[in-house]
Amino acid sequence: MRQFQLRQPQPLQQPVARPSAPAPARAAAPEIDGALDKAAALWTTRRIRSFLMLLEQPARTAQR
Repeated sequence: MRQFQLRQPQPLQQPVARPSAPAPARAAAPEIDGALDKAAALWTTRRIRSFLMLLEQPARTAQR
């Protein structure tokens, strides 16, 4: 028969507040976010397209 040890729950720690970023960095953030979104969409589209191309290939028979 197994015995289990009960642990006391640990209190949750509050996240430490960081100082806010300077104004020029905040102004550039939408441009960077937009570029990252486009890159992620393009990468995902290429992976899906590659997967579909693999599915379309005819099955190869063993030639050995």
